[in-house]
Amino acid sequence: MSPPTNRGASRFVRGKARGGGGYRPYFYFRRNGRVIPAGGNRPAGADHDSTSRGTAQPRGWNRARADDGAGRKRTSNAALDCSYLRPENYVAPEDALQVRSLLVDNPRACPGWRLYFMREEYVADSEMAKRIVAVEAHYQRNPLIYNVALIRQSGCFQLSAPVILNDEQLKLVWPTLKEDLQKQPLRTLSTVAMAMHTVVVNNGLDVAADEAADSILPMVTTKDTYVPRRGRTRKIYVRPEDFVPVELISSISHARVDSMFAMRGIVSSVGEPTCSLAWQAFRCTRCQTEQSLRQRGTYSPRPYHCMKPLCSAKDNFLALRNSPYTRLSVRQIIRLEETSISLLTDYDNTLAGELDIELRHDLVDSVQVGQEIIVTGVLKLRELSDNSEQPATSAGAATGGDTQAYLRACSVQQASHIKPEFSERDLKVISMINSEPNNFKLLVQSLAPELHGHEMAKAACLLSLLGEKINVLLVGDPGIGKSKLLQNCAQISERGGFVSGKRGSQAGNQLGINFTGRNKRVMDAGALLTANTAGHCMVDGVDKLASKQTLLLQSMQAGQLNVVLPGAFASYDAQPAIIACANPQRGQYDQSRYLLQNIRITPALLKEFHLVYVLLDRPSKTRDISLTEHVRALHAGSRKRSQIAARFVLKPKKSDSMCEINLNDVPAAQPKDDDDDNDDDSIMQQDYDLDKRLDHSIQEHGELDLLPPILIKKFISYARHHVKPLLNDAATKAIRRHFLELCRRSEVEHEQSQIGMGQLLGLISLSQARARLDLASTVTSLHVRDVIAVVTESMAQTRLGAASGQASAAPSSSSKKSQLQNFVRMMQMRSAALGRSIFEFEELKEMGTRAGIMTGISNLVELANLGGYLLKKGVNMYEVVPD
Repeated sequence: MSPPTNRGASRFVRGKARGGGGYRPYFYFRRNGRVIPAGGNRPAGADHDSTSRGTAQPRGWNRARADDGAGRKRTSNAALDCSYLRPENYVAPEDALQVRSLLVDNPRACPGWRLYFMREEYVADSEMAKRIVAVEAHYQRNPLIYNVALIRQSGCFQLSAPVILNDEQLKLVWPTLKEDLQKQPLRTLSTVAMAMHTVVVNNGLDVAADEAADSILPMVTTKDTYVPRRGRTRKIYVRPEDFVPVELISSISHARVDSMFAMRGIVSSVGEPTCSLAWQAFRCTRCQTEQSLRQRGTYSPRPYHCMKPLCSAKDNFLALRNSPYTRLSVRQIIRLEETSISLLTDYDNTLAGELDIELRHDLVDSVQVGQEIIVTGVLKLRELSDNSEQPATSAGAATGGDTQAYLRACSVQQASHIKPEFSERDLKVISMINSEPNNFKLLVQSLAPELHGHEMAKAACLLSLLGEKINVLLVGDPGIGKSKLLQNCAQISERGGFVSGKRGSQAGNQLGINFTGRNKRVMDAGALLTANTAGHCMVDGVDKLASKQTLLLQSMQAGQLNVVLPGAFASYDAQPAIIACANPQRGQYDQSRYLLQNIRITPALLKEFHLVYVLLDRPSKTRDISLTEHVRALHAGSRKRSQIAARFVLKPKKSDSMCEINLNDVPAAQPKDDDDDNDDDSIMQQDYDLDKRLDHSIQEHGELDLLPPILIKKFISYARHHVKPLLNDAATKAIRRHFLELCRRSEVEHEQSQIGMGQLLGLISLSQARARLDLASTVTSLHVRDVIAVVTESMAQTRLGAASGQASAAPSSSSKKSQLQNFVRMMQMRSAALGRSIFEFEELKEMGTRAGIMTGISNLVELANLGGYLLKKGVNMYEVVPD
């Protein structure tokens, strides 16, 4: 059977040669009609066109043992007459152009042209050339903004949008600069950087720097002095700022690839930097021409001929390590967790939006975990598999998971000093909220509306969100709504972190610094670092994080987290405010035991909390009716809650922007002498019940339009960034008077004062937070009055367990005398907390229940009346005599 005369157009052929009797290697390629051997199966020097079948070499896997006819064994390194077997060209045809050498032929007008446009020729009278000249003139007109000597030394410079876009002369030549930077960012940045490179070179800084250095430093490096190597100007990178608005990650789509974006967020992960050789410069030893070769893959290709015409050099190319055209590519991948005042994150069910950021060159190692930054860069797609036929359907995910979106960073800005932007609609809504007659009550009721009847604890959490470094602890019975309150606080916090202790060891890893990845070289930021610098960390179930309470204590005391590594030690700033909750050990809070005996928490950690509240599920007919009406009104208004923001905008704006209506119901105090501590007419001594003012009853006041969480978040963010209240004289005297009273009571109870500077700083921070809630620039005594009510209520609730515990520990705890002492102490603390001395019999009965006295309340009231601790003022009305 005769062999076929024609063969298929296969790319790779294995087998015997057929047709015409010409030589065919055992393995060969077909490319552009030529036969390319893939291995040496014939001796060197054999003719490819030979038709002699007798000279053909044996084929097979053991062909290397064949004799070449002269008695010599053919070795494996036999030379082959084929230029395609060189390593730099032994690739697919579509990749062959990527490893071709490029001649460094910079024009005189642009000395560094090939650094920025490798494969593009310079045209003298082109539009790009005119734009480069115009940008050069802009740099020369602003020498104070662009320090050319510093730019040459650092290799980068900041390009501010207001500076370059307002240049009228530049607008005449390049009117579409901003649009080009948004749609074609890489090419536009190369053009702007090319202009700066030309300015640096034309100003003679290369020669001036060398002469100045020679006059100061020696020519060579000695044991005492290091002299850096000086060479030509390297590539200069541009760091644009404020050219594009900050956007959300959810707004990214595949249609906007290769466009410029700006993202604001917190660095949640930092990877290890990697380094690779991107371009290698070579010099021809014959004509001294410099050329550059792109480096790809694991091998390092070298030029196979000189790119200069009339030069036939094929080898002996000298690698130039110090050339500007030899460039190292240093990269680092970080992960950004976005933060925005227009974004609400459900930390219990979903995660915040994240995006990978690629840092290059001088931006590497410029950020650390927990920092809030604004990144401006170009959106790119990264292939995750070989199958890239299906395009990405969105920026975050591709069809089949083939590509992933990431941002190639062009500039990084610290966001701590950049205030968030508010629209005109947001400012109107904030003004409407501020003009409410009692905006304190409105915000407290809108914060976690599912939790009803614990307005003082909600007010403390609200003041913590408005203040700085105010730590709050909520302790109480399970199922009362503490977790819901923390989740709501995490949502409306501008920079918040949420950790649930119910998840066990996973929650412990989410609190501090953790190392992940294949080799444990990726550093992840926990909630303490994520909420650093005026943020809030919500810890649900702090009693279940027994092994991680040391991290909380270290953060609250020192404001730092220490990381111990093999041979290294690092410290990171972690100064968030902590809002935590804990459940009792026995399932229900025992009022006859100390607070520390009810929860698993260390005394040192408990001392760091400024406000501690005990939330008890007390059965009461009045409370049950109020709770029923509250739930009915809450569910009835859930359908119209989405329209609340629009209704607030349509309201007419009131002139009372300071919300003084809710503070002017009590006349202001007259100025007194600083030494007059017995001022009975002052505001602090008047009958003022903050808990009652914050409480909302459906039967008495009707339904209340609650604010959506997004409006509360914007209001809190505006108050924190734009309101910086200061204490006036009356507020300073009120804080000092209350602080001295706390010290006196502490000395009486513990024989020495347990009150320190932390409590004083807490009072000041709470007073400033209360003033921010009114958008007031001055802290008045009226603001301090609310703060004292909040602090006194917290101290009364925490002392409850201590008083009952002391009573149970006494040997005569069942005696009438011991019960009377506990009852009198409870009445006095309750009177000081509420700021009033007149109580009804039902209220006294409730105080006795909270003090652990279940029976004989009527007898105790009579004994207290006979002993002078109570004064009867009417039917079932009694006045508590102060201590």
